[in-house]
Amino acid sequence: MTEELASWNDGTARRAVVEFAQQTVSAGVPPEERVAVFDNDGTLWCEKPMPIQADFILRRLYEMAQADPGLRRRQPWKAAYERDYGWLATVLAEHYAGNDANVRTLLAGVLAAYQGISVEEFEAKSDAFLRTAQHPTLGRGYLQTAYVPMIELLRYLAANGFTNFGTSRPFGCSSSMTTASASSTTPAVPSRHLSGPARAAGRSSA
Repeated sequence: MTEELASWNDGTARRAVVEFAQQTVSAGVPPEERVAVFDNDGTLWCEKPMPIQADFILRRLYEMAQADPGLRRRQPWKAAYERDYGWLATVLAEHYAGNDANVRTLLAGVLAAYQGISVEEFEAKSDAFLRTAQHPTLGRGYLQTAYVPMIELLRYLAANGFTNFGTSRPFGCSSSMTTASASSTTPAVPSRHLSGPARAAGRSSA
């Protein structure tokens, strides 16, 4: 067993990872061709009872519903104000199943929640949220909810000459949130190798 994957069980998956890395190195595969890409949500980070980005959005929708009682009868503000996380879970489940009927309702709320602010402002807000908010059930900061085995895997691959990339595209995700969540835990994913919708846009909305 190698120290790099110390928390992994010595099973088939672990042996396959180690064998693949060792074969890649021994075969002389050039470092520029050693590439590993990871999805951020649910792979590197806990997304139960909801993705981090969803919590970020719901808190903003709640604030809007508090300020405007008329919003409390409309989705997605109704779900946010009543803390009906089941509605959001249903929307996401439908989305992953190919049904985006209610996703449009959610996205309309997301767009309204941050209408008129620049990409830079959105990045700053999401970054501050991630660094200060607590996970709703684990009772710890979001930056302390990464999966240790995955952190070890990223570091192991980097130590063997792989370039790691991370990406995320859930509703409300920003490159700042993706960057902070991954790079704050491990230097094995440089910030320039992380992407979210705001970074993909590459420009201010102002």
